[in-house]
Amino acid sequence: MLQKIFKKRIIEIYEKFKDKEILISDDKANFFGLESLGVWKVRGNGVLLLAKEELFFGMWKPKRDLLILVRNIIEISNPKSHMHRSVYRPLLKIVFKNDRGESDSAAWYVRELNKWNQILNESIAKTN
Repeated sequence: MLQKIFKKRIIEIYEKFKDKEILISDDKANFFGLESLGVWKVRGNGVLLLAKEELFFGMWKPKRDLLILVRNIIEISNPKSHMHRSVYRPLLKIVFKNDRGESDSAAWYVRELNKWNQILNESIAKTN
């Protein structure tokens, strides 16, 4: 039952990007939260993908989306925790300017972390 719901959500997310080139994606990214929302807010699994101009995360359940424009990314790092939560492995942490122009951050546990770092850094370099 859950697999069917998640599969439907994954297809729905990729459908949003059918006309865009996806540079890298992870269907099972583990979201560690958005710093501006605080430690007690929702975290969970979903699809993280990078297109040419945007980093997008679509959570499976509850159905939530996060869009970060590549041009708004300030820093990429790989700490082992984010907002006092950890899986004891390096995470993909993104510091960015949010819609209000304020600094915010989000982090995920992703497979192929080195590849994510490389492709994100190349994308950022192209926007500057």
